[in-house]
Amino acid sequence: MRLLEFTTADELPENWDQGLGSNIYLSRSFLRFMEGRSDVEDSRYYMFTDHSSVPDTRFMLFTRKKYVITQFTKFSLKAFSRFVYVPLSVARAGVRLGTGSSGLFFGFVRGLKGMRLVFNQPGDVRSPGFVQVMTCPRCVLDVRWDSFDSYMADLRSNYRNRYKKALKRSTGLRIYKLGDNNCFGEDLYALYLQVLERADYKIETLGLEFFRGNFFDIFVMEDESGRPVAFYQLLENGDELIFEFTGFDADLASRHDAYNRMLMEIIRHGIENGFKRIDFGQTAEEAKLRVGCRYEYIYVLASHSNPLLNFALKIFAPLLNYKPIPEDSFNVFKATPTDQGENHP
Repeated sequence: MRLLEFTTADELPENWDQGLGSNIYLSRSFLRFMEGRSDVEDSRYYMFTDHSSVPDTRFMLFTRKKYVITQFTKFSLKAFSRFVYVPLSVARAGVRLGTGSSGLFFGFVRGLKGMRLVFNQPGDVRSPGFVQVMTCPRCVLDVRWDSFDSYMADLRSNYRNRYKKALKRSTGLRIYKLGDNNCFGEDLYALYLQVLERADYKIETLGLEFFRGNFFDIFVMEDESGRPVAFYQLLENGDELIFEFTGFDADLASRHDAYNRMLMEIIRHGIENGFKRIDFGQTAEEAKLRVGCRYEYIYVLASHSNPLLNFALKIFAPLLNYKPIPEDSFNVFKATPTDQGENHP
């Protein structure tokens, strides 16, 4: 195996996408789009290939000079960190592990200086020298209804009544899809910044141009006077619909119950357009569990180049785990499919 390094996404070879799977965020086109649209630093791309130049492991690496590694605790400890991560607050990995070079990949990461963080890995991915820390789980809704009315009818009465009220309270909202994402203006971007400012966990800030990208569908919610109350951004990924980012005015959204209406409209869109699952992302999980989502648990593999700090990391790793809401806190549907299976950490 040999390791190739690229400084920009434009340099990536045509066979980069070969065997990449469903991770659209690691595709050449998306990586090219992402460059310059967030505040990440010193990004690099790497690919392990065999001697025939067939791609195996591919990954993206970038730097944070001061990253809060204790963000799921009450402490604030910052460290120079190297991320294997897509520069978006999405629950997708920044690496496609191949069958022949996963060990070489982890060996390369172990050779980096500072804190090394491999984000958004399933629970069965481990490597010597790395501790496993739970991060925010992904909230996923498996679509099994043929209409939005069928979804509503499948809800237990207390949840169904709650969302009927949300639909009624939000009847004054006008909801429309942007015909041209270049029309995404400063007023909508300000709503995104409001949500970002209130967020408990932040890794990067996306620029205005990100929301003008043609990968996405953007829906706007306006009140009777034409003021933007909220927007939501969706990405189609094969038979999966991904809820990307949102922005909303907290006061106006509360008045119209706009966030719950937004979740209802995303579910409606997913059902009516034939998607098999909706990835609702990692944040605001209580609201998403209440509409019927389940967790997909994901982890960060972490290590430090300083042996003493790495030893301390192993000792204190359990304290860094994210503590999710117990899934059995909510009993949303009249009947849970027996083939859904267990999904515990």
